[in-house]
Amino acid sequence: MGKYRIMTFDGGGVRGSLMAALVKRLADEVPNLLEQVDLFAGTSTGSVVALCLASGIKADTLVEFYSQENLRSAFSRPRWNLFRPKFTNKNFKDLLESHFPGNPTLRKVTEHRVMVTSFQLYDHEENEWYPHFIHNYTDDPNSKYLDELVVDCALRSAAAPTIFPSHDGYIDGGMIANNPSTPAIAVALRHEPKLALSDISLLSVGTGLTPMIVTTDTTGWGVIQWMLNPFHTPADPLLNILFDGVVNADHFMSKQLLGDRYCRLNPPLAQPTLLDDWKAVPQLIQTANNFDLGPTINWVKNNWA
Repeated sequence: MGKYRIMTFDGGGVRGSLMAALVKRLADEVPNLLEQVDLFAGTSTGSVVALCLASGIKADTLVEFYSQENLRSAFSRPRWNLFRPKFTNKNFKDLLESHFPGNPTLRKVTEHRVMVTSFQLYDHEENEWYPHFIHNYTDDPNSKYLDELVVDCALRSAAAPTIFPSHDGYIDGGMIANNPSTPAIAVALRHEPKLALSDISLLSVGTGLTPMIVTTDTTGWGVIQWMLNPFHTPADPLLNILFDGVVNADHFMSKQLLGDRYCRLNPPLAQPTLLDDWKAVPQLIQTANNFDLGPTINWVKNNWA
């Protein structure tokens, strides 16, 4: 069916500001880059980016969405989160609704195809907990996803455990695919009957590379050390592995599937950045603006048009 272009966005909380800045630079450098995308896909904060771009929101507006002021509001009034989420999602929901006026459903998103990841704690149809790849493909007009509100899809995908409350029984898609590249390939192949793997080109955008290692002897670790370890960096190693450690697994699988038709854009960060650290936004934007996009732009010119 010809070239099929996919653009994916990782999870990472406030590090979405880095992705927004990268998207803006790419859109400025490569005319029609975003307009040519067939499928936008995202996880957690990446789901917001994907839903915005699929709805026709411009890169400038995306950067404004991820301003320090907006993220400070979204992550305001932190609470001790041992027995409840650190934040309510009210301000985050208000921010989303201000950018999706009229509360549109996925059926109304017609500019591009979009897919976002989430995890349902109890799927009534499957009678178990279940990953969901929520999309607006119309090959099945009775799809249960098409009448979901865009804002609800974003809240489901970004409901990071301990940070935000679960939403409608769903939690953060980062628990299953913080890099949504492989799921995006699978969903496209499933819902585009004439699509072949050889048709697909995929640009994967990350939220910044922060190498993590655990040099401590972990043979004697229990729940406290793996889940809440204030004397260790990272302080919550298990969650860091779930959210960031699995990113490279999807990177590896996508690269093996697509070869040179796959490109990963993920600038290194000067220091680890927590999901809710809105004070880090200026540094994240500076990192995005200073990063050399030459190799990525060359890849786009050779694999996108």
